[in-house]
Amino acid sequence: MDSPAHCSEWSEDELKQEVAGTPAKTAAPKRSRRLFGDFVVVLLGVFLALAAESWWSERADRQFERELREDMLAEFDANLRILESDIAVNDTSQVRFSFLPSLTEEELAAVGDEELTQRLSGYLDWAGFDPEMGIVQALVESGNLGAVDDRPLRLLLSRWAGLLEEKRRFNLQTVDFQNMIVTPAVARAAADLRWTEAERREVRDLFESLSLLQEGVTMNQRRLRDTALEVQQYLEDSR
Repeated sequence: MDSPAHCSEWSEDELKQEVAGTPAKTAAPKRSRRLFGDFVVVLLGVFLALAAESWWSERADRQFERELREDMLAEFDANLRILESDIAVNDTSQVRFSFLPSLTEEELAAVGDEELTQRLSGYLDWAGFDPEMGIVQALVESGNLGAVDDRPLRLLLSRWAGLLEEKRRFNLQTVDFQNMIVTPAVARAAADLRWTEAERREVRDLFESLSLLQEGVTMNQRRLRDTALEVQQYLEDSR
C-alpha cells in the first residue's frame, strides 16, 4: 500500500496539473465565441449596408418617378394648349370648307366668278396637331410604354399613342387629297377667272370630300384632348 505521504504528494501533483491545464481547456471555447461574435458583427454590417443601399435605391427610384411624372404633366399641359389652338383653327376652317357643299345648284350657279375665286383663296389652311416633344413622346415613338409600371397610367398612355397613330393617318390622307387632287383642280378652274358649271360642281364635290376628311382630323384632335385631360387629372391626383 502507498504511504499517506505518497498519496498526499500524488494528490498535490494531480491538483497542480489540473490547475495548469484549465486555461488550455477553456481557451478554445473562448476563441470560438470571439470568432462567432466577430462573424455576427460582420454579418450585421453587411445586412445594414445592403439595407441602406436598398433604401437609397428605392428613394432614388421614387425621386426619379416623381420627376418623371412632373415632366409628363408639363408635357400634357403643353399638348392641351396646342390642341385647343388647333381645334379652334380647324373649327373655323370647317366653316369655310363646308361653304360650297352647302350650296344648292341654283345658289352655286349664282356665285360670281370673282367671288368664287376669292372665297377659295386660302381655303386649304388647317391645323395638324404636332405633339410636344418630351418623355411621353419619346416613350411613344420608341414603343417602350411597357416601361411604365403604373398600369392605369400605362393604359392611358397607350390610348394616347393609338390616337397619335390615328392622327398621323388622318393628317396624311387629308394632306394628300388636298395637295394632289383639290389644289390642282382649283388652280385649273381659277386660271382663266371663269368658272364653268362643270368646274363648279367638280370643286364643290371635292370640297365636300375635303370637308369630311378635315372633320375627321378635328374629331381625332378632340379625342386626343379628352385623353390628355384624363392623363393630366390622373397625374395631378397621384402627386
